[in-house]
Parts: sequence; structure tokens; C-alpha cells
Amino acid sequence: MKPLLILPFLALLASCVMPGSRQGVDVVLPMHFRADVPHVMASINRRAPRPMLLDSGASVTAFETSVATRNAIAAIGVRTKLKGIHGEALASQGMIHTLDIGPLHQEHVNCFIQAGSGSRPGGLGGAILGINLFSHQCSFITYDYRARRVEISYSRPFVPQSAGITRTPFRLVRGIPEISVTSDGITWDAVVDTGSSWGIVVDQATATKLGQPHGGMPLGPGMLLSGVGGSVRADEANARIITAPEVSLCGQSFRGAKLYVMPGPNRIGSRFWHGHRMTLDFRTSTLWLER
Repeated sequence: MKPLLILPFLALLASCVMPGSRQGVDVVLPMHFRADVPHVMASINRRAPRPMLLDSGASVTAFETSVATRNAIAAIGVRTKLKGIHGEALASQGMIHTLDIGPLHQEHVNCFIQAGSGSRPGGLGGAILGINLFSHQCSFITYDYRARRVEISYSRPFVPQSAGITRTPFRLVRGIPEISVTSDGITWDAVVDTGSSWGIVVDQATATKLGQPHGGMPLGPGMLLSGVGGSVRADEANARIITAPEVSLCGQSFRGAKLYVMPGPNRIGSRFWHGHRMTLDFRTSTLWLER
């Protein structure tokens, strides 16, 4: 296990609607993985393309200050707060003059610029594409972890490609998709968070309801959990791995499922979606999982 893993879940107290793009066009883009989370290449203000985290757990697009400066993203002076896993961080609203993601072209795109330098190494999470870029305009978005690509449709309905498929409803809560998870008669809501490198994550309160307030396997004192709002050592946060007899989500059950007990909201990260095609169907508010 790596000594430093990142939890870039980003829930914002404010949201923005991006202007219209070339609708009616289906788009397929390659996904690149850094620390097991998906990225796409994007050109900001006509600069050279750079990787941006494709984060379904972020409600809007956000940048660390250094990335914003290098890409000439203008701050428009309105101050707000970003709410993340480890608390809140000050931010300014910003404006991207042009944003190009493959054939998708946006102009005058609202975003947020986090004050100060980020705590994530190697620029991971320094540029985040929020889910509102797609949820406000698209018919569906498919994160194809098997083929390492993302599929976006602006007009046609979603049609599954695999025989082995399950589905579950999702809700947009403050702009972020959430689904229900059940184990041992306990049900909780979890964020669909492609920006997390973990799998099924629960908070301490949920672990206690499941009868496991302590125990499990510690993640280790040398591990730093970092994201919007700051950083915390794994041992300080009582971060650990527990095993549930059975967990039900996405229309199927998983026996002996491992749950990661960590700070922040309950969420389902990219480790769970790897090897599958996961689709957020915005027309029907349905999450489809193709195996």
C-alpha cells in the first residue's frame, strides 16, 4: 500500500451552471489513471492540455492556486468556502475564458480557486472537473474503467452494452450523486465518488451502527489522508478496514465486503468501480453498472 493516498472528494457550498456546449454530439475520450482515479486531458485558456481529475464527487470545477496562475484563470473576487473531507477551505470564484476537453468547447466557465497551496503531492487534485459540467447538460456519462475511456451523450438515451448489468436509483444532493447502501439491516446514503481512490468508505458513525466502533485493520500511522479542508494522519482519524458479512448496492450483494472507515461522507470510490462500466443516467436518475 502506498504511504500516501488521496481523497479528493469535493462538496461545495456554492454551485455554478456552465454555459452550453456543442449539444447533440456523442463524445468518447480516453481516461488516464493517476493514483487509481480517472483523469481526462483538457486545455485551459488555450494552454497545452493538462490532466484534470474527472470527479463525480465534486459539484463544480475547482483549481489550486498554482494551477490557476499557470493557466491564466482570472479570479473575480467573490470569496466563498469549499467544504471537503477534512473541513473547509477559503476560495475565490474564478473564470476560465475557454475550456476544451477533446471536441467539447466551453467559454466563460465559472470555477473556484482554492486559497493557498494544496496539500496533495504531484499536483494530484490540483485541477478538478466537477460533475455539474455533465449533469446540467448531458443525457448520460459512462465511466468505462474496463476500456479506460469516458463516454458522454447530449441527446440519445442510455442503452446498456453488456448482458451482466444491474442498476439503482441515484439522487443529486447539492449537485452530487448519491446512492443507497445496505448491510446487516442498516441503510445509508453514499456519494458516487470517482475522485476517491478507495472503495466503499463509511464514517465512524456508520461503522458504529454496523456494530464495529473499533477493531479492524488500521491503515497505519505513517499514512496521510489529504484533501480539501486539510490533512489528517490515518491513526489520528481512526482510519481502518473492517469486513461486513454482506453489503448490497447497485442492485447486487457482495459477501465479505471490505469497508474503509475514514473521515468525511460515506462514499463509493474508484476502487469499487474498477473493472466495470459505471453510468450516471441523468434522464432517469439511474446508475447502471455493467460487469
